[in-house]
Amino acid sequence: MNAELLDHLTDTVYRAALEPHAWDDVMQLMQAAFRSSAQSFYFLDLAPRRIRPMALSGVDRRWLSSFDAAYFAPDNPWFRFTRDLHRPGVVRTNEMLASFARDHDALFRSAYFNEWMRPQRMRHTLGSTMLAERGVIANVTLLRPPDMPTFAVDEVSAFTRISAHMTRALRIAIQLEDIQTADPSTPLAVLGQGVALIDADGRLVGTNARMEGFLAAGHGLVRQDGRLVATRDALSHQLHAAMAAVLRDVPAPLVAFAGRRGSGVRLALRVQRASASAGGHYLPAAPRVLVTVTESGRRPVVSAELLQHLYGLTRAEAALAALVVEGRSLPEAARIRGIGHGTARGYLKIIFGKTGVHSQSALAARVLTDLAGTH
Repeated sequence: MNAELLDHLTDTVYRAALEPHAWDDVMQLMQAAFRSSAQSFYFLDLAPRRIRPMALSGVDRRWLSSFDAAYFAPDNPWFRFTRDLHRPGVVRTNEMLASFARDHDALFRSAYFNEWMRPQRMRHTLGSTMLAERGVIANVTLLRPPDMPTFAVDEVSAFTRISAHMTRALRIAIQLEDIQTADPSTPLAVLGQGVALIDADGRLVGTNARMEGFLAAGHGLVRQDGRLVATRDALSHQLHAAMAAVLRDVPAPLVAFAGRRGSGVRLALRVQRASASAGGHYLPAAPRVLVTVTESGRRPVVSAELLQHLYGLTRAEAALAALVVEGRSLPEAARIRGIGHGTARGYLKIIFGKTGVHSQSALAARVLTDLAGTH
């Protein structure tokens, strides 16, 4: 193996952690280093059973449309043994698969091989899994034609080292992407309502100034080790139960509780699933929970002008959307705006289309999620 080329490949792998387009350069260098005819870095999305390519070299894109049906077929041993073989750090070859399956011809009898690999003159495989989480498997795979030898021991060893660097680089890239997603630059324009965005592990992703005020005042909720924590057992139980419910897509009831002893403040806490973004280059967005706290009897006030800017709404649409997000019923919002209920329903349908939601509660979650951020 060319040591200088491998060093250059390693440097390029870490450049790809900061510049996603550099994964294409990684694939080209893989070809030069390992004498492969096709190189791919891709994600297997397990629930929809589809491939999501990140970087391809030597693969005719016309064949991608038929990959999912062939790869996820029951007779494909690579898919059949996914749980065992597609684990981070496992380096795979055809020979390793045959030994694991105790069947030398398992791959060569499959539709994946006969209908997808063989027509493209692919036979020998060298691959590795870089991560497996959130229902996604990230793989890098090199392929050779039948007139070339299988990958040698020294090539497998070098590939093992390179794929370990790729795993670290991918982790760095995902962490950077999560940080960018978690810290939106849009200022929060909700007054009178505390907003906290929390990930599935209970960590605070973002809060607005009003929520920080509630936490500082000790009104039953505090920040502890980066988490939103209730200071009273009953409230803690209700908060945890509500978060667990919404992560299962079950609506959670409004929780009423008293503020700091002697303050006379009454608060209402609502937990709902945050609007999900499409994710970034790598993993789909992790599920998040939106916690809002409002003083009893007060309504939040949302800037219609900001909604206009964020979602491309007209002035009339933004004004109606702001009232809905504040918790007004559609008939009440229509009455305030001086329009008929039918007109309001028409506006709301357009608003749903522009914001990508299908209900008033989802609209509120979408807006509050997009606006929630430290500032």
